Amino acid sequence: MKILVVGIGSIGSRHLKNLFDLGHEIFAVDINAENLRKASLYTKKTFSSLEEALKVKPDVAFICTYSHDHIAPAIQCANAGCHLFIEKPLSLSLDGVDELTGIVNKRNLISMVGCNMRFHPAVSYIHNTLTSNLSFSKKLWGHFEFGFYLPFDKKDYQSSYKAKKSMGGNLIFDGIHELDCAVWFFGKPAEVICSKSIISSLKIDTEDHVEMIIKFASSAVCTIHMDYLQHGYARRHKVVCEEGTIVWDFVNGNIGEVTTSNREWSWKDMKFDLSYNQMYVDEVRYFIDCVLNGRETFNSVKQSLPLLELAIAANKSCYTNGWERIA
Repeated sequence: MKILVVGIGSIGSRHLKNLFDLGHEIFAVDINAENLRKASLYTKKTFSSLEEALKVKPDVAFICTYSHDHIAPAIQCANAGCHLFIEKPLSLSLDGVDELTGIVNKRNLISMVGCNMRFHPAVSYIHNTLTSNLSFSKKLWGHFEFGFYLPFDKKDYQSSYKAKKSMGGNLIFDGIHELDCAVWFFGKPAEVICSKSIISSLKIDTEDHVEMIIKFASSAVCTIHMDYLQHGYARRHKVVCEEGTIVWDFVNGNIGEVTTSNREWSWKDMKFDLSYNQMYVDEVRYFIDCVLNGRETFNSVKQSLPLLELAIAANKSCYTNGWERIA
C-alpha cells in the first residue's frame, strides 16, 4: 500500500516513523527542506509539491498540516482517490467541510479524523463501561481536565503553533481530545458556553486557559478545563451516572469505580507510558485495517462533525459571552 504523508511537522513525523515501522511504502510532501531531509530516512521519495506527490498515485493520504490548513489538501487528495486520515482537529472552521464530505461519500473513500486518546486503554475502558454496564447507563455529568506548562513542552515555546494564532494556535482545538472524549462518552452536544483568556506572563498570543460547560441532547452536562499553566502534566476524567461514578487520572494510571450496589471504590492500575506512542500505532493499524477491509471507521469525516461544531461554538461563545447552540 502506498501512503502519502502530507506535512512533516511533529505529528507528521510521528505517523511517518510508525508507518515505516509497520512496513508500508511511504512518500512525503512538505514545503520545508529540512523536514524533507529528515523524512527521507523513512520514505521511498519526498516532494515539495502535493501535485507532484499525487502522481505516484498513493492509496492513502495522511493529512498532517497545520490545523487551519487540513481541508484544502484533503480535498485534493480525495479527488485523487486517496483514502484519508486527517489529524485532529478536522479543521478550525466549517469552510470546505461539506465539499470534502461530498467527495468522500461520492468516491466511497474510507476516512478517519485522528483521535489517538480513544486508543488509550483507560479511555477505551471507560467508554466500554459506559456503554455496557447498567450501573453507568444513565450519564448525568462529567468533568474533564487537561493541562501542562507550555515552556516544558518545547524550550523555544514561543515558536510553537500553540503560541501563535497565525499558525492555528487555539487551546480549545489543541485540547480537543477532552471535547472528543466528552462527545464519545455523552453523545450529541446541544449547547456550550466557554471562557478563555491569558492570565499568566507567558509570551503567547493565544489563550493560556479555558473553562467550558457543555449541555448534551440527553440533558447531561459536563465541564472542561484546559490550560498551559500547570507545572506537571495533568489529564483527568470523571463521569457521574445515576447509579455509578467512574474516575481516571492519566498520570498515576488509576481508574476508580463506585456504584450504588457496591459502595466501596474499586481501583484498576492502567499506567501508560507518558510517551504514549502505542496509541498512535494502534490508531494507524485500526485505520489501515478499515481501508484494507472496506469498513467505515468510528470517526469518519462525517462522524467527526459534531465535535468540530462543538469546538467552533465554544470558541464563538468566548466572544459572545453567552450560550451557543450546536446545529
